[in-house]
Amino acid sequence: MPIKRPVVTEMDLQRARQIVCSLVPLKRLSDDDAEIVARAIAQGIACGRKQGLEMAKVDQEA
Repeated sequence: MPIKRPVVTEMDLQRARQIVCSLVPLKRLSDDDAEIVARAIAQGIACGRKQGLEMAKVDQEA
């Protein structure tokens, strides 16, 4: 069964880029590497949002 990745929104990417810029050790990354890190963070944000929505749906059904 393939893993379905969460939908990453532009807002997720914007927040992730803010996080990358705020972390001092990451400021030394190249622009391309920083974007890779930002996309990974954005996926984490999207995954958390998806999980929260699923939990709310279960609570609503109970």
